Amino acid sequence: MKNDLHLNNLFSIIRQLSKAFIFIAGIGIILPIFIGLIFGIPVEKILALIISTIVLQTWSSPVGIGLKIPPGVIMFVITCFALSLVLAIFEVLDAMAMTSPRVKTMLDKVEKKMGKYNVLYRYGALACFFIAMLPGLGLIATAIIAWLLRFNKLLSVISMVFAFFLVSFVVMLISLGILK
Repeated sequence: MKNDLHLNNLFSIIRQLSKAFIFIAGIGIILPIFIGLIFGIPVEKILALIISTIVLQTWSSPVGIGLKIPPGVIMFVITCFALSLVLAIFEVLDAMAMTSPRVKTMLDKVEKKMGKYNVLYRYGALACFFIAMLPGLGLIATAIIAWLLRFNKLLSVISMVFAFFLVSFVVMLISLGILK
């Protein structure tokens, strides 16, 4: 009986980590490459933009401009990668919660405390929009914060990715000389 529980837990963890991999590979890499090919952009340029997004996050759009990628494609590629990263982080953290009794206990305590603050529990995901814009925090830290505080996953993801898109768009407009 105990081995069955352990095996079921292992399969759940593998499923969560597989979903994270599919998000990164499918939404973050394959989809942008496909769109790039449709627009006649070489794969290596799209991959360079994706890698710069990992490192520079919202500041990666000037790299795309330097690679002579059209602005619409730049925004699509970096937004797809941002979405895939946030979704993958949630899946990896869920997998961690399944394996660690300590993390599970901590999450139970957080949920209990969050229940006392209905406003934060209800609208906290919208705060992700502003947290994601803070220099130094970015998507990764904001996703972890949203997961730890048990914010609504869908609203959190939308808020974070939208904030990422807006900041990246402003950076791109500045790089193009449209905003000064």
